[in-house]
Amino acid sequence: MLTRGRWLIGILIALPIQISSAPAVGESRDRLPELRTEERFLASSESPDEADAARGEVLKSLPAQGGYTVIPLPAFSYARNESYWIGGLVPILRSSSKEEVEDIFAPQYLHNRFVGETFTLNYYGYRSETIQYRAIASYSTIVERNFEVAYKDTGVSGGRYILAGEGTWFKNGFARFFGIGNQTPEQNETNYTLRSTRVKVSGGINLGESTSVLFTERYTDVRVDRGVIPTLPQIRSLFQSILGIEGAQILGHRLTLSYDTRDNVMTPSKGRYVAVYTELNQNLVHHAPDRWGHYSLDARQFIAHGSDRMVFVARFLIDAVSGQGIPFYERPTLGGENTLRGFGTNRFIDDIAVLVNFEERIRVMRKRIFDNTIELEIAPFLDIGRVTDNLAGDRLRHIEYNPGMGFRFLARPNVAARVDAASPPADPALCKRLSFLSVTV
Repeated sequence: MLTRGRWLIGILIALPIQISSAPAVGESRDRLPELRTEERFLASSESPDEADAARGEVLKSLPAQGGYTVIPLPAFSYARNESYWIGGLVPILRSSSKEEVEDIFAPQYLHNRFVGETFTLNYYGYRSETIQYRAIASYSTIVERNFEVAYKDTGVSGGRYILAGEGTWFKNGFARFFGIGNQTPEQNETNYTLRSTRVKVSGGINLGESTSVLFTERYTDVRVDRGVIPTLPQIRSLFQSILGIEGAQILGHRLTLSYDTRDNVMTPSKGRYVAVYTELNQNLVHHAPDRWGHYSLDARQFIAHGSDRMVFVARFLIDAVSGQGIPFYERPTLGGENTLRGFGTNRFIDDIAVLVNFEERIRVMRKRIFDNTIELEIAPFLDIGRVTDNLAGDRLRHIEYNPGMGFRFLARPNVAARVDAASPPADPALCKRLSFLSVTV
């Protein structure tokens, strides 16, 4: 998943170069691209027709044939846990007769000072609105590995059933652990390599146009190895007795009820999404009673306004576990690109996590590039949340929150990428917590 985010940031970085008529962030969003073309004509004595022709020549320089568009790009990203990545990628987009992206191939190369050189081949397939494929192979010269295959069809047998499967094997050398609780100090930060094999199989029934029930079986094999960050202590030096440090083999059974009225799963602009699940888990390694329950409620609302140029997004999440022998990597977490974006991934861990997100997505540009319509959005946001072991009393004091600004790149209906910058306002040393994050939605 990290690999997926890193190559899409390259598209966003290159966007101002490819689309010379895009307004800069902070300029008036009420003006259309055609008006900006006239402004350039007045400033440079270049006719609108000549400006359009020149822009067309730039776009035609990118190879496109038979529904394929090839876009060589630089790639760059920064994440709180991983530092800088820099390299290049070549997204190859294949469009259908309906001018929608059906296939994305993206070979890439990246350099990171901790894991050396990383070579990756990404593939994403979208056969229809209900069928998705994914395959990723990534190899780094030091520690990091990632191999994924996935398939999902939410419209089997005329839309009645849901079928999905996923297999993943990865080694993440950047994993961090600070301890359990909401007030774990920064000086307790440790590093480790999380090595995991995961297999998931899901089957479900669509009860109506918006409601479905899904049953998922998962097997996860986890090992905790030495991390790659030389400036941080290893996890075993401070937390040698934490549950899960010796690894685990987890068998889980999950039942999910979901309600979804979004107009699109990947790039929604209106509607509501609510998912409730309960999961029974067992660690097969130990003979002692290592069984626990995992419960979650995730609710999201999308409200289009401003003549559909803006989308307000609100999210509420509560995630909880209860039972015996719960490994630390199976507990609810906050931090990272999908929760508290001003903190590194999995910064806070405990039995219960509560999160509220607010985001205003504002479209500042829409431009047609070959067979695809490209959109750029700015998205100010606020994340609020904390972890705890008990919701009673004053346990919800010391809530963490971070404001921030996001930039979103969209090629509807199947491509969405974002870059977010956020920091807790109480932290005067912004550079210590600044998180530039990119991810496929």
